Amino acid sequence: MSWDLVPGQHVDRAALHASYGGRIHPRISPSKQSPNVFLFITPDAEAGALDGWTGEHLYFGGEGGLDGRDQKVSQGNRSVVEHEQDDRALRVFLQPYDGPVQYVGQFRLDPELPFVHVDAPFDMRRPQDVRRALVFRLLPLNGPPVGLRTAEPVARRTVLEQTAPCPAERAVLRGPVQTSAQTAARKLLQQYEHHARWELRADLSGYRIKVAGSVTELVVDLYDITRNELVVARATQARAAVREAIGELHDLARYFTPEPARVMVLPARPDEDLSELLHRQQVSAVWPIGPRGFGRTDPSS
Repeated sequence: MSWDLVPGQHVDRAALHASYGGRIHPRISPSKQSPNVFLFITPDAEAGALDGWTGEHLYFGGEGGLDGRDQKVSQGNRSVVEHEQDDRALRVFLQPYDGPVQYVGQFRLDPELPFVHVDAPFDMRRPQDVRRALVFRLLPLNGPPVGLRTAEPVARRTVLEQTAPCPAERAVLRGPVQTSAQTAARKLLQQYEHHARWELRADLSGYRIKVAGSVTELVVDLYDITRNELVVARATQARAAVREAIGELHDLARYFTPEPARVMVLPARPDEDLSELLHRQQVSAVWPIGPRGFGRTDPSS
């Protein structure tokens, strides 16, 4: 069956599938009727949050995982991964909320790095779930595509990019919607930032960490340049929250040379057991005392 569409051409999706096969609803639609796998990008939709053109690759997020589990190389995702060995063409379309779809062009997977795993965007339906998503890296066969949003390419090396301290935007992992606990932790961190800047005369910054091989970024909200300290905050002393913060500190600290000291801002002085935990993990705890002051533990003591 010959392929008749050219890039930029519009076609009704039902007519597309009637002519070339495939299912009308999925984001990834392999055809049994013709040697094609159809990929549909809905601009500005949640499902297309990881899609975009980098100038070299078209990133296309995989499907599945809506039950909170990680996306896997199965079903539609498998048809993309195996398109060349199955002798199928990858054909990408822009699909608006209504009206016909627009053919973008034919693509193939990058043989050197066909896909990467990333933390999926925040999902309000499952605010506690952090799942892994697939992002395919596609190379165009009909020239650079048009009409696609711009995406940051996968970093070829890890890059630390300095930002303002306590930036308004958050990491992709945390998402655009803040929980009450995250909002309270942010206010606590800003309170400590003011204390460190004016009382301790600290030079403060934030960072974005672009990790090699990932399309998502890590965000450092507060870094004390003067004392080489990495700072995170939690609005509760619940053990699960403290453990998670310890992991965040150790994870982020790996990307700095020399590695910084770890500091955790809490709403009150930690009890004896949590203090011992923080001491063993070489994490200093700080907490507000009065309108401007902060108490502090020293893990080396």
